[in-house]
Amino acid sequence: MKSGYFKRKLPVLFGIAIIVSIFSAAVMAQGTGENADGGISSDTEERNINKPASDGWRTEDYKPYIKSIKDLEKLSKDYSDSRLKMAKDEYSKGVDILDDMVADIAMTREQFKQKKYLSEKWYWQEIDRKNAQDRYVAGVKVTAKTKSVTYFTRAINLLDEINSNEIKSDPRYINFKVVLYRIYVSTQYDLGNLKPCIPILERYLELTDETRKDEWAYKYLSSCYAFMETILDNSRAAPDEEVAYYKNRKNQAILKAVELKYGRDSVEFKEMQKIVQKDERKTAVINSDR
Repeated sequence: MKSGYFKRKLPVLFGIAIIVSIFSAAVMAQGTGENADGGISSDTEERNINKPASDGWRTEDYKPYIKSIKDLEKLSKDYSDSRLKMAKDEYSKGVDILDDMVADIAMTREQFKQKKYLSEKWYWQEIDRKNAQDRYVAGVKVTAKTKSVTYFTRAINLLDEINSNEIKSDPRYINFKVVLYRIYVSTQYDLGNLKPCIPILERYLELTDETRKDEWAYKYLSSCYAFMETILDNSRAAPDEEVAYYKNRKNQAILKAVELKYGRDSVEFKEMQKIVQKDERKTAVINSDR
């Protein structure tokens, strides 16, 4: 009885299933933007405009295997623009840290000044307290400058990735590099990291006519060269030629700094020439004894 009933209803159920399938296909076609002729509707075209696909290629995650193609992409202005923006962001982070440091130290010193130290009975207690306060301030400076130089280093590395001649010749790019190099060197120097300052200072002097005449650049550079000279001179493994190289570079930087500050015909410059010549003769005598 029941089997006969299902046999009679089977054609009806089959027909309903076909109608449902046709309706579902029509809905799907409308959702995907298909017209009756199988084309893509204008609405769908507008939705696909911003999709990272062209003629079926999905290139948003493409990474070239061939190095020359990858390097070629770095020549584009868009690539250089993005790197410059990122470098400026890193620079700003480092500067913010240093600005906060200055404000914090000023506030701390004012608190030290306003506080009453009634428990101090002896002079040595005051000396110990002031020394402890100085150590605290010095620690704040080291912490902040160490953090900031990390951002400055990242900014320099990002600038080194810029290959667009249009960007590199832009005065705004050059001026930013000048400011970045200055703050990097002064911060590293304060931390006692003199060696990494040398290549940046040497690059700095080649940037513009103004940087080539920057007295402070030669002052910093002479100290950095002197540091390397001392380190190598105290090392038995260092070749004499390398020590002499840094001594010569140190003396040339000193003379240039004095020349820029006082003039080549000044008493100060002539006196510095005598000191440099004496230093060079001393090195020559030591090398001859060896």
